[in-house]
Amino acid sequence: MSRRMIVALAGLVALVTVRAPAPRASAPDPELAAPEAGSDFCLDDAPPGGPAAAAAPRPATDPPAKAAPEPVNVLDDKWPPGALGGEYEPVRTIHDPFPTFDGLAVDTVNGRVVMSDENRHSLLAYDLAAAGSADKVTEPARQVFGPSTRLGFAAGVAVDPQRKEMYTVNNDGGDALLAYPYDAHGNAAPARVLTVPHQSWGVALSQEKDEVVLTVQQSNSIVFYPRGAKGLERPRRTIAGMKTLLHDPHGIVYDAAHNEVVVANHGNWTKVRPYTLYDPLVTNEPYEPGRFHPPALTVHAADADGDAAPLRRIVGERTKLNWPMGIAYDAAHGEIAVANYGDSSILFFARTATGDAAPVRVLRGALTGILGPVGVGIDTSKDELWVANYGDHTAVVFPRTAAGNVKPARVVRNAPPETPTCGFTNVSAAAFDSKRGAILVPN
Repeated sequence: MSRRMIVALAGLVALVTVRAPAPRASAPDPELAAPEAGSDFCLDDAPPGGPAAAAAPRPATDPPAKAAPEPVNVLDDKWPPGALGGEYEPVRTIHDPFPTFDGLAVDTVNGRVVMSDENRHSLLAYDLAAAGSADKVTEPARQVFGPSTRLGFAAGVAVDPQRKEMYTVNNDGGDALLAYPYDAHGNAAPARVLTVPHQSWGVALSQEKDEVVLTVQQSNSIVFYPRGAKGLERPRRTIAGMKTLLHDPHGIVYDAAHNEVVVANHGNWTKVRPYTLYDPLVTNEPYEPGRFHPPALTVHAADADGDAAPLRRIVGERTKLNWPMGIAYDAAHGEIAVANYGDSSILFFARTATGDAAPVRVLRGALTGILGPVGVGIDTSKDELWVANYGDHTAVVFPRTAAGNVKPARVVRNAPPETPTCGFTNVSAAAFDSKRGAILVPN
């Protein structure tokens, strides 16, 4: 027994002292393969030939032992082997670290104004009495921000004063209508998510009909849903077709008292073969080339469906319409306010205006602080007008009847004064102009 133990101990020492070869790029030499480490026989059950056979070198004809491969970690600085580089900070970055106001909605019942932020992908709520000034940042009462929110290219905004909910729609990416409670803050998940057609932009609510309506840029259409719709629910009805005169629709308001919806149209039109969740993938309709129409406000029956012509249209040189974005309806005074992005102005029209009608008044000029307006809202409780600027980091507030080149009553800032904004809107490419030393960024 003692001799067997001595021999076994010698074999065990041999197993322990043999080291595996260091890692290398070439395959190991089969003749120098290390002994297999997985043997689990005990001393009294040695293989034929005695315990020493366990430590004996393998014949050259035996296949080499295969070591278990180490797991690959592609995030490791040393992966892939032999590669140069790693995680490096960029030499410089062009970006805007602050929110940029976009859509806007006013709730006079609960004293709140809500604005979307497509730059930082958030939703900001302020008190209607927010005491903004030209040199201080105004802190929002609430800001919904973070990956759980599902906010992306947030565009139009709507509010439900009765249920205390705020809505926004993801436009060029995300394709979703998102609803949040008023007390949502931080990285809060939406209360409801409704999948909507690609490039939906404007959103409006009707308390009377308990429904929500959206404009869709790409398909030149208007879609109506039940207010509480979620998931893949289909629209109740869709206004779309050549007779509708919808051309790249954006802002929208719902005038339930007159059974009308008013839509701001940029004027671009192209026929895109449908590929939404609601349309067939194949169509036999003839191709129509794209074209440009003048910008216009179109007024449609709220219960219209299909290829229905508008009730009336505001269009022409005298209207001064130029890239009309968000719009607001002042039911108390029978006026429609338009955020005119193209010339940084706010236009006001009579609700019943039609044809080449001039605005009843225009708010525009250097003193106004209006720069690239996208959202507009009317606070009938304080008789004020709110304007969300996309061209800088401000929202400006005026008396409702303000006109001409006048200063705002107050300024709400989301960044320090004079902070520039890049103006990036859904950047998807970049190029370097070596002749002029310029970086070209299409939006």
